[in-house]
Amino acid sequence: MDNRLIDRRQTPPKKLLIFLLIIFPALGLGTARASFLSKMGLGLNPAMLFSLKGNYNSHASLSKTVLPGPGLGLGLRYKLGRNFFLDGSFSYNWMYFRKETRPSNYADTKPAFVAPMYTLNGSFYPRPGGVIKPYITIGGGICPWWFSSRPTGGELWKVPTNSDETFTEVSPFIDGGLGIEVKLGSKISLLGELKYYHIFAQNAARFGADGFTNQDLLGINLGITFYFSGRDAEKIVEDETL
Repeated sequence: MDNRLIDRRQTPPKKLLIFLLIIFPALGLGTARASFLSKMGLGLNPAMLFSLKGNYNSHASLSKTVLPGPGLGLGLRYKLGRNFFLDGSFSYNWMYFRKETRPSNYADTKPAFVAPMYTLNGSFYPRPGGVIKPYITIGGGICPWWFSSRPTGGELWKVPTNSDETFTEVSPFIDGGLGIEVKLGSKISLLGELKYYHIFAQNAARFGADGFTNQDLLGINLGITFYFSGRDAEKIVEDETL
């Protein structure tokens, strides 16, 4: 087994973690009339992930190989203005293999395609007032995906078309979608999102020219967001934009 690849899989990219940790505090610098926390929100987002398009190998698509699978995300929101938010998040997602498509040496386990995502998005609210607020979101990030005998801590397996390579990669992606926010109180909102992901996962040299390709996924997210200063934050931001 390639220990170097496993370590990379289990440890998030340090540069990206540092980026996510500093970008939101950096945005708070220079605000004369509102503290950084007054514009922040913290969210917990359960999700479902579906494969839409892309090959697992030259004989089968990924959607025919794996089942829709669960995910769980943790995100931060920063209010840039009346209509705009900046969203940064990490989510851990996996899709189990269908029983009939499991590799023979994993027939008695529950192997999975695992796809954690580090995401940075901009969200636009065309109608920011009211209790129910639709929005548009667009962005991108990186996805250190792998195929494993288990969703967490499992054994990586070899590429179907190239037994010299372990079936894992760190790939960039772009995403976009629609969401709706429903205010449950002055500091709590329910958020639902339908988001499309295009992962640039194809690597002909490692995975075969007709093998694993770029992947298109659909994510359905539903979660709770807590705003540190509630409606007071909205008033502060609106005053600043006048």
